Amino acid sequence: MRLLTSIGVVALILALAVTSRADSASATTLISEAPSPDTSKISAEGIAPLKLVMPAPVRKGCCGYPLSEEQGFALRYYWLAMQDRYQDEYDETDIYTREGFFIGTYPARFVKALRMEGSGLLSDGRVLNFHGRCKFGTGTCFEQLDRYEYPFGRGAGRRSLIPFKSVAVDRKLISIGEPLYIPELDGLMMPDGHMHDGCVRADDTGSAIKQRKIDFFVVSFPNFRFLLDALKGVNWITPHIEHPRCEYLRQR
Repeated sequence: MRLLTSIGVVALILALAVTSRADSASATTLISEAPSPDTSKISAEGIAPLKLVMPAPVRKGCCGYPLSEEQGFALRYYWLAMQDRYQDEYDETDIYTREGFFIGTYPARFVKALRMEGSGLLSDGRVLNFHGRCKFGTGTCFEQLDRYEYPFGRGAGRRSLIPFKSVAVDRKLISIGEPLYIPELDGLMMPDGHMHDGCVRADDTGSAIKQRKIDFFVVSFPNFRFLLDALKGVNWITPHIEHPRCEYLRQR
């Protein structure tokens, strides 16, 4: 009887050991099958692939994928160049359309700001937009936009700029139209009084937007000063793609 009992105990111990080893092997398999970082979206000539910080296992339905290590992108700002800010200046410059039609004569510093920002608002309410290099005036030409379709200017691919939602990106890293979640903006009070949900969209690009840099469209210079104070020196951000919260910004 004691012999049979001993045999039964030994068998039980062996069974537990086999089960434990199987569980360990299964866990090892799960870890080894964790997805490797996907760099296909950011492979571009002359640019090092970004690290996708994706702990294993990753639940895509939860939080999206960060495009870099924490705070790996520089946050910068842009806004509309506004003629009213330069009314007291007398050094003036002529600007033209790309076809050579005269648009008007404006303060030289306003024209410089218009070239830099890409879009501008005239004192009479017209909206102008960068239209490329040309052989007239300063060598940079502009076009007048439909103020109802593009009240804040036009971005890449004829996209209307949206205050506090549009960002300019390097399209070699981030596709135009891609919604992004920026945790550093989540919960931040905007100058117009609404609370930001962290969601923005890649609506624009520019010659100065290179690699890990994102320009946030804030409409005006006073709004820029407001946000600079609100962010308290935060100049680096962690953009995420495919975050479920921001899918409402994806244009079908």
